[in-house]
Amino acid sequence: MSDSDAYFPLDRMARLNWLLLAGMAAAGGLFVSPYFAKGLFIGGLIANISFMLLKRDITRILSGPLHAAKGRFLIKYYLRLTLVGLLLFFLVKFTSIHLIGLLVGLSTVVISIGIMVAGAARKVVLTPKEAS
Repeated sequence: MSDSDAYFPLDRMARLNWLLLAGMAAAGGLFVSPYFAKGLFIGGLIANISFMLLKRDITRILSGPLHAAKGRFLIKYYLRLTLVGLLLFFLVKFTSIHLIGLLVGLSTVVISIGIMVAGAARKVVLTPKEAS
């Protein structure tokens, strides 16, 4: 395990993404409405799947020669971003979806990143420093 994995393990973050999505969708269904929870779940599903694909691509590019895979990575990244944009467009334009719920769901990965960064910062701050 590298130093960056000790503070920010991506596998743990992926699990946190799914747990956060499940908890937020359940809470949204209980406290707001099932319509809101549906939008939240769909937004979170889109964000989490996109994160999983991005994580896979970054892991692949970092395991091989960077110059050879850089172009392919950028093409896949922009293609995925375009597909997510089109999917969101069609969801909003042609289906009945709660927009605020969708936006909250799309934010699940960002919230997970915030939680992970706060945990890593806490580890750094609370770890006793070596005496010089």
